Amino acid sequence: MWRILLGIMYLTAFCEASEYIFSYRVAARDSMLLNEKYYFSPAMVSANILRQAKNPYKKCTISHEAKTEKALLRDYKEKILECFLNWGVKLEDNTQVQNLQGKSITYLMIPPTRIQIEYADGIATIYALTRDINKAIKAIKE
Repeated sequence: MWRILLGIMYLTAFCEASEYIFSYRVAARDSMLLNEKYYFSPAMVSANILRQAKNPYKKCTISHEAKTEKALLRDYKEKILECFLNWGVKLEDNTQVQNLQGKSITYLMIPPTRIQIEYADGIATIYALTRDINKAIKAIKE
């Protein structure tokens, strides 16, 4: 049992990829930005334990000049958001018209998504992680 735990800890400690939970939300009222929340939270449980695999269809490559992974997440926000916007978003709009005056509030959300970032000098690859057990088993065997 201890060997398995030490093996898992060893693999996660020396792996070049980091796992995060990403979410994004922006709210606008009458075309004016109210707030924006951009979160990257380190995953507390590794995806290998959860039997998740990289989704080859939800993959994005970003060229960068960041010195660290944290600098990449902070400084390349627009490029990272482009990746997620291509993968799909949730949009809510509430518009009311009264006495020929319109009021609207719009929410654009990217729900919390488990991702893996493979960071290298000059290139970072972001993968969405999926719960497909067959893909996960193949990935673990490779």
